[in-house]
Amino acid sequence: MGAETIQVFTSNPRGWKPTTYTDTQGGGFKVACKEAEINPVWAHMIYLVSYGTENDELREKSVLALGQTLDAADILGISGVVTHLGSHKGLGFDQALERLTASFNRVLEQGHNSLVLMENSAGAGGNIGNSLEELAAILDALKGHKKMGICIDTAHALTSGYEIRTQEGLEAFLTKFDRLIGLDRLALMHLNDSKADIDTHVDRHENIGDGFLGIESFRHIINHRRLQNVSGVLEVPGIDGKSGPDKPNMDRLLSLRAT
Repeated sequence: MGAETIQVFTSNPRGWKPTTYTDTQGGGFKVACKEAEINPVWAHMIYLVSYGTENDELREKSVLALGQTLDAADILGISGVVTHLGSHKGLGFDQALERLTASFNRVLEQGHNSLVLMENSAGAGGNIGNSLEELAAILDALKGHKKMGICIDTAHALTSGYEIRTQEGLEAFLTKFDRLIGLDRLALMHLNDSKADIDTHVDRHENIGDGFLGIESFRHIINHRRLQNVSGVLEVPGIDGKSGPDKPNMDRLLSLRAT
């Protein structure tokens, strides 16, 4: 496909059971990535986690799952683990913040090498991470822990209300990000077009150039001077609607890269 970086799941994303890896397997994976010139490598957490929930059992399982994924990431040489933040179930962000902070602190004190990357959400319902302000508040509550970072999903950013389709809009978004969080915290972007328009709070990804972001949005993003050290991965349905990230989508992105 011509990929320079990848994102993987270290276990079934729709289940709680972790996959364990041996040091031998980890060594083999690192060698394979080096031979394929894939660097860095990222992982995505399972979809079930919710770190700020009032449900003690679910919160405990979420903390355990994040720790187990970070264990696997360290063995596999993965740079960062992306995680959704879960929902406050309509009770409000503020009442969930203390529980969420305590959950992350329990994992961070384990001393893993891999970063924990909080992903912005599309803004639906009680999801946490709907705005840059919420992500900044979590980082502040964690006292800016050095192992915490951010992953921005372009489709989620658009549908949560950020106009990132123009050069001016993208610049304003990045300036706000830098002021609230710091661009040094932005490690990864999910480069996804969107089936839904701005401020609709709908999370449906589209192939590059076929959605409401459009091809020129991605030209601005991948060539922006402030994003040159940020990795990008595709989470798109694929041209056939079945195969997910595929070579045609990769080719569309690579064709936009300024020479």
